[in-house]
Amino acid sequence: MDARISLNFSIAKVIAIFTVLAGHWFSPSMLWIPVTVGLFIFAFSSGYFTSQRYGANLDIGRFWRNKLERLGVRYWVILGFLAVVVVLRGGTLFHWHTLVHFVGLSGVLNWLDIRNRSGLGAGLWFFTLLLVFYAVYPLLAKLCRTKRRAAVAAVVSTAMAIYLEGHTDIGHELWLTSLGFILGVAYGMQGPKLRAWPAAASAALGCAGLLVAHRTGFKGANTTLIAITGIACAIWLANATGFNWRGCSRLARLEDYLLEIFLIHSYLFLHPSHNTLLDLSVSVTVIVAVATGLHRTGNWISSKIVSRRATASA
Repeated sequence: MDARISLNFSIAKVIAIFTVLAGHWFSPSMLWIPVTVGLFIFAFSSGYFTSQRYGANLDIGRFWRNKLERLGVRYWVILGFLAVVVVLRGGTLFHWHTLVHFVGLSGVLNWLDIRNRSGLGAGLWFFTLLLVFYAVYPLLAKLCRTKRRAAVAAVVSTAMAIYLEGHTDIGHELWLTSLGFILGVAYGMQGPKLRAWPAAASAALGCAGLLVAHRTGFKGANTTLIAITGIACAIWLANATGFNWRGCSRLARLEDYLLEIFLIHSYLFLHPSHNTLLDLSVSVTVIVAVATGLHRTGNWISSKIVSRRATASA
């Protein structure tokens, strides 16, 4: 795996998570467009690196054990913290919807348009989508083992995602985010080497098109333009091996905390001064600090579980 490509996606995902955070802070605003592109890049990266690591011939039991040890423990540590926050704020915790959230199926409530009665649930739909992706990954990877089938899967899924995004009312830009997973696996399984500059140019044209659509009020092409922009950005990231981030590489250190930041940020928006920019700065500082603590706690617990399992099997 090329370290430069890994760095590209690491920095892009960190930028994306803070774009998502800003989009929620300033909601409603035009930021939903870069937020959607950011979610697409998140998903593409997950599919791409999963396929690079596991390929098509994987031990499904070991695959799921890895995911539960690496992500499951962290998820439950995060939810334990959020449960305390909800109780301290006087929110509802003792409801069967809370159990849905604790087993990682928050997205089901969203997608079935069931009103959430628990104080938990904000942002947790993405974790449900991760579980769905990991469930279908073995089949998707096998489907994309040949270039022809990978190309067909990419074209068909792109057309379906654009159609469904425009004709369903689920929210969260669910279909474009799901498309990111599929295209990430297809791209990762085949690993085509493409020139970076046409992808960068396409992304720039997509952004220009979105700006024109917003200015003219013609928003019917938004979904298609966002898909083009997201795909072009992902392809650029996967091929821009000579790009110099000019000091931004330090941002990659925050990649470890992305799950925590994503799931907790909307619970920790603070308004102590009622000055928008100052309060945003305070909130980001608190969110990153808490995310760091939760991540380290989750990793510590996970390492203990792995150590005991290794000892028991020795």
